[in-house]
Amino acid sequence: MTGLPRVHQAPWLLGLFGLSALVVVAGTAAPDDTPLPYLAAAIPIVVGLTWWRPVWGFAGLLGVVLVSDQLPEGLAEGIDPFLADVLPLFENLKDYTPLKFVYANLVELWLLLLVVVWLLRGIQRGDLRLRPVPCPVAWWLAVATIGLTFVLGVQYGGDMKTALWEVRTFGYLFGLSWLISQIVTRRRDLRLILWVLVVGLCVKALEGLYYYFVVLHMRLELEDSFLAHEDPVMFIPLFFLLIGLLHYRAERRLTRVLAMATPIMLVALVLTQRRVAYIVLPLSVVFFAVQLTPPARRTFMRLVLPVIVLAAFYLLLFWGSPSPLGRPIARALQLFDSENTSNAYRVVEMESLRYTVRAHPWGLGFGQPFEVVRDLPKVWAFWDTIPHNQIMWIWIKSGTLGFILVMFYFARLIAESQWAYRRLHDPLLRALAPVIGLAIIGQLVASYYDVQLTFGRNMVYLGTLIGLLGPIEAWGGLAGARGQRSGRRFGD
Repeated sequence: MTGLPRVHQAPWLLGLFGLSALVVVAGTAAPDDTPLPYLAAAIPIVVGLTWWRPVWGFAGLLGVVLVSDQLPEGLAEGIDPFLADVLPLFENLKDYTPLKFVYANLVELWLLLLVVVWLLRGIQRGDLRLRPVPCPVAWWLAVATIGLTFVLGVQYGGDMKTALWEVRTFGYLFGLSWLISQIVTRRRDLRLILWVLVVGLCVKALEGLYYYFVVLHMRLELEDSFLAHEDPVMFIPLFFLLIGLLHYRAERRLTRVLAMATPIMLVALVLTQRRVAYIVLPLSVVFFAVQLTPPARRTFMRLVLPVIVLAAFYLLLFWGSPSPLGRPIARALQLFDSENTSNAYRVVEMESLRYTVRAHPWGLGFGQPFEVVRDLPKVWAFWDTIPHNQIMWIWIKSGTLGFILVMFYFARLIAESQWAYRRLHDPLLRALAPVIGLAIIGQLVASYYDVQLTFGRNMVYLGTLIGLLGPIEAWGGLAGARGQRSGRRFGD
């Protein structure tokens, strides 16, 4: 029977209608200064869409995460992102709803909804199958390491709330790397997620340029920015996805849209004055060129050389210029300024981190402050528990052995993406595979300089890309006999 299911064939519709009525009543009765009315309108849509196809429910979450802001107070004065007030994704519900006992945020509840719906749909249809997570042994070792570090840290006196703040984004990363493998079952699912990534980040770049030109009138202080730290870092893998799509002539409509979006994101990356992006971009060029096959490398060089020439002209024209176009260069040069307060803070902080590693080779555990050798400005609530250098942060929390296991997980994924790229034949899958490894490298480099592993937006982004590695290998017949059986089932 076609068309909409009857009520007796789909009893979940009654529950959805009831939920809709309750949520709408709650939303209309809520005060005007809370986002509850918006949630009242969105929740029934999200639940229904997720039940129809879980991957569409996730696409909605991913899109909202990409265009939102986690810490809008870190942006230049005068910028007031709309979604930060309307949809506080990463704030606990107890902070802006009557649910004072809920210490979870909307992202976590949305992810829980996806898992529950996937489970119920599988049971209802008699087709509940667990598909392997990418690099399962390394995944389990990393999950066990983070879990044990949390338990030991709290058991030996660590603050429970601080420990939860430290590990919750690892939950996004590990959870999504598993969940994406379960809900992306067709090629059109993969294309949907890629479209959301491209459109969502292009919208974010356009929003940033609107703030720069219209709101700020190109008057941006050297220490300020109109985009969050993670935004330009998330743009970078899409530049290289475009190169792969062009070389392998895959997904022509997506390629055309990404070709239009790339200059917008590149201009936003340059003008937003995020120094970490100025580091990640050239390193990504080198890493990407190294892992390509010779024919793809020749295409890469043909496309990148004109950009390098334009960048050289830009540097010659605006080096030392006081104009707005010269400020990104001045901002980049602050990387080498020993008197810069941000650089000085990181130097002093690194002394404490190195001392802590030597003093506690087995790790402190989450929730425990690191040893402070020299006084640091108390610039935020977690100044002595979550340092800027989050690679060292993993080391001081989980110890040398735990650090090796967590880094092994990331290294294993990078190697797996390269291995898949070399053996795949499908144009789209081959264009995407090396970008996954590149995104991991970029996030690790950014995390060495700034607080990134404990930020929710980029961990949702990274977990999504890592999760896509599972379907890519299954469809390409690279996951062994089990993957080949799944590969015959997956399709349009």
